Amino acid sequence: MLKNEAITNYLSVKLELWETYHNHKEIMANAGFLVQLSLFGSVITETLWPPHWVIKIISIPEFVTFLVYFILWFLIHFYTRWQLINKRIGALYYTGYENAFRYFILHELAAEDLKECKDTTHNTSKIKDFFSKIVYLPSGYTKMDASPKNLPEFIAREIKDQFKKGSGAETLEIIVTYTSILLMILVGIKIFMS
Repeated sequence: MLKNEAITNYLSVKLELWETYHNHKEIMANAGFLVQLSLFGSVITETLWPPHWVIKIISIPEFVTFLVYFILWFLIHFYTRWQLINKRIGALYYTGYENAFRYFILHELAAEDLKECKDTTHNTSKIKDFFSKIVYLPSGYTKMDASPKNLPEFIAREIKDQFKKGSGAETLEIIVTYTSILLMILVGIKIFMS
């Protein structure tokens, strides 16, 4: 009975942790995207750069203006993508732990369910993981600090299964990522066409 109570407490704590992590990543991704939306939205709707007083002092080529905005965009975009990928990872782990909790409640744990898991969820592809930091790739991730390795098999199984199924967190990730890219394209058009 003591073992069941320990498992229940562990799963409860982990569910709370992953829910908090997921929510934090969503807030941080939204903050990054709002900064980007404010900055680049003002460029698209107004003539923000270069300011009128700069033109009187020095003439800045369009390419340099674009380059400054592109660097700013890339930094914010990369930050936002990082947060969104980690939000997706948080959602996958949360659902995996939730499913493991459900399994624990509904089934009697067998000896193989309590064995230590020896593998991980993500076989890294450096190229895919790199490009996922710029565009959405379904199985592209950042370097993960969490792993089902060394967890009881019934928990690890649910987490790995969730990584195969995916998450509803992908929808926001897709929308924000491609809106961000569209914003940069519009800024480029504004800079070079005006």
